[in-house]
Amino acid sequence: MTKKTFLIGIFAALLVSSEIVTPMIASYWLDSALSKVMPARQHTVSARSFPGLSLWMGNFDGVKAASDDARIDGLKIQEVRVKLDDARINMSELVAKNRVVVQQVRNLEIVMKVNEKDLGEYLAAKVKEVKNPSVKILQDKIQIRSDVNLGIIKLAMGVDGRIVGDAQSIRFHSDRVEVKNTGGINFGALFAEIPLLDLTRLPFKAGVRKIVMEPGFITIYADNH
Repeated sequence: MTKKTFLIGIFAALLVSSEIVTPMIASYWLDSALSKVMPARQHTVSARSFPGLSLWMGNFDGVKAASDDARIDGLKIQEVRVKLDDARINMSELVAKNRVVVQQVRNLEIVMKVNEKDLGEYLAAKVKEVKNPSVKILQDKIQIRSDVNLGIIKLAMGVDGRIVGDAQSIRFHSDRVEVKNTGGINFGALFAEIPLLDLTRLPFKAGVRKIVMEPGFITIYADNH
């Protein structure tokens, strides 16, 4: 074997190794940074680019992230799925500050699934006057049945509403509030609109595209289009 052939072989081995090792390192850094934004029971992140060395310059052909039992703004989210295509990520921020800064992305898709149990726990923590809320997610509305504690009296409350969202936030919006024997007190303000997620805190600029309700679950679809 000539010296030239040997050097070519070493270069080829290093190149192949970089195509395997570099995506693994980039995936690890992204996983660590995303865990700060949305702590979860389990994270999996996969980054890819060709050539792999371009990842060091922040050029990502694709990123896929999946989180189970994640928490964002105090709301427990059963599933979070994030997909980025043709993205540019600030690597100095990622490596030095453990922070994801997406500078440019051609396509971004986010899917979040919330179940009625976790939604109920969040509302109970968010609205202090409401005790032991029972939340039922139906195909066309969300039903909340709860007690309202005013100190000396407790009243039964019924609320029907839905989830709404835009490029800034995701919120629970009440369409109907019913409280018996209120004595003229207006309880509509308690559930008029309750913030659930502040989308501006995410490292991705995305707006809500679609919200699908099915028995027991809400699925929120967001993207950058």
